[in-house]
Amino acid sequence: MPNTTTSFPPLTPQFPGIVVGVADMKVSNDPDAILVTYALGSCLGVTMHDGTKKIGGLLHVMLPDSKQHANGASRPAMFVDTGVPLLLQSMLDAGAKRENIRCKVFGGAQLLSADEFFRIGAQNVDAFYKISKELGLKVDVWEVSGRVNRTIRLLNRTGEVCVRVPARPEFIR
Repeated sequence: MPNTTTSFPPLTPQFPGIVVGVADMKVSNDPDAILVTYALGSCLGVTMHDGTKKIGGLLHVMLPDSKQHANGASRPAMFVDTGVPLLLQSMLDAGAKRENIRCKVFGGAQLLSADEFFRIGAQNVDAFYKISKELGLKVDVWEVSGRVNRTIRLLNRTGEVCVRVPARPEFIR
């Protein structure tokens, strides 16, 4: 059951957080950083956090498989199969210890009626599950699927993620 206590620091024009766009990734070793990405529909928002070192990363991936697209090699953060290893390596490069890294995964929704071929959200979730097993990632939270978009904020000091879904109170995962 998600924690609905919103003791999360608010984002303001003076402190907008570190915004992660679509097909983008950011890592921060600033304990006061808040990483944010908006409107995850079929896309996945993947957080990684080393609670000991207070290093956090956020990845906003669009598609499951880079090998299916001509620009796969040039845009690794766009794809689950290349973005997740890139985020992990960036966390390690920033000083995180692999054994301390915990993951949380958000998004993967099916916002429109679609046949099996266009179920990108489910394909993204499946691709993440596969790559997380291959990389030996510890995944603590799966807040995926459904028919809603999600905005997430990662609080670097604690590793908590605040989730906003339309017409519901924010909750902490």
